[in-house]
Amino acid sequence: DKHKMAEVDTTTNTPPEAMSKKTRRSGGRDNTNIHRRFATVSEYVKELGGDKSHVIEKVLIANNGVAAVKAIRSIRRWSYDVFGDERAIQFVVMATPEDLRANAEYIRMGDVIVDVPGGSNNH
Repeated sequence: DKHKMAEVDTTTNTPPEAMSKKTRRSGGRDNTNIHRRFATVSEYVKELGGDKSHVIEKVLIANNGVAAVKAIRSIRRWSYDVFGDERAIQFVVMATPEDLRANAEYIRMGDVIVDVPGGSNNH
């Protein structure tokens, strides 16, 4: 179609024929460093210009069920891709006696379990 505009990398004004296939697939962004491995979370934060005093190494999962499992799996997959260690980020899971009796999957996936009272939440 002669009216279709050419896709151009807006950061470098590079026309599509000069972009690599990988760059074209990523919408014009150069993702060269995205797949680089880092030894630690601190090193990752430092490389991206973050404050090393604010490094997140633990995540609290205060939900049960499918959402908790999906969140843990997603972060573990990312952690393996970036650090080569799916356990670089630790998960603290909150579990009620009912969750423990049901042997909920999110509890089995957690690194630290914090017991919380069960029953209805009226607060």
